[in-house]
Amino acid sequence: MDAGTVRVRRIAPDDGPLLRELRLRSLSDAPEAFGQTADEARARTGDDWVAQASAASRGERRAWFIAEIDDFEVGLVLARRRPPDTALVFSMWVDADHRRAGIGRALLDKVSDWARGWGAAAIVLWVLGANDVAIRFYDRLGFEMIDAGPDVESGAPYGALAMSLALDPEESGMVAG
Repeated sequence: MDAGTVRVRRIAPDDGPLLRELRLRSLSDAPEAFGQTADEARARTGDDWVAQASAASRGERRAWFIAEIDDFEVGLVLARRRPPDTALVFSMWVDADHRRAGIGRALLDKVSDWARGWGAAAIVLWVLGANDVAIRFYDRLGFEMIDAGPDVESGAPYGALAMSLALDPEESGMVAG
């Protein structure tokens, strides 16, 4: 797949049904990778999904980003602001048929740009310790393992490792590459 055809956009206020569809696809594809089950996601009402999409479509508190190729949604990521200056990444997912096409990087580039917009100095994420492919991916982008602290402690019960990336306020997209 040509990475030049990837488009990443912030979720729109009326994208609740799309968010539900993508979340269910991600939970079906990698049920062990997320802190939510497909059954829990299915149990949420349509109004819940609409409210989540609407809240994440504007402002600096949280943002869902959706990756598309030729009008087909192939990935998503949630970013949340942790004051004063950290962006937390959750629920990163790329469709299995479109992996290794630059979509994950494009999603994180969009998160980086969004986070810089409100003054973030770093991005923190958690990855399952058994997911060597994802760990190597984040490592190639410049993320580093966090050895101690609350981020490490919060992921440990789930077998998740914390990783961090310092953001250069003058850059656009990811730092390493």
